[in-house]
Amino acid sequence: MPRIRSFALGLAGLGLAMSMTACAPATADANAAYCASSAAVQSEVAKLKAMATSSTVTLNDLSAQRNEVAKANAAAAKDAEKVGDEVKKEIASADNAFDQAIKAIPGSATVSEASAAYQTAIKDWDQAMLSIRTKVGCK
Repeated sequence: MPRIRSFALGLAGLGLAMSMTACAPATADANAAYCASSAAVQSEVAKLKAMATSSTVTLNDLSAQRNEVAKANAAAAKDAEKVGDEVKKEIASADNAFDQAIKAIPGSATVSEASAAYQTAIKDWDQAMLSIRTKVGCK
């Protein structure tokens, strides 16, 4: 009986190892897809950051570029669904903090006040994304 049990346990272990190996390429593909789409978000955020430090920017410019960030982020969110649960939570947290910081800018804000709020939100988001992208294996 112990021999059968050992064989069964060994077989179960082999099955588990094979299933983990089979999942590795899928995880790598999901991470690569997220890395690509999050790079597109970072590109749009970099444009927003440049605008927020410009002396010629308008509130409409900031708002329009924020919409471009949101579009890119929507695409990245689809790819984020396929990465690990912990990373998904971190992504959602960073995105929510960014959105809340932008929504907190009063409608009566001057360009200077809005720019300062955008710069702070971007800095915090960039720091979170650096950590997340490192965990996912983005270059």
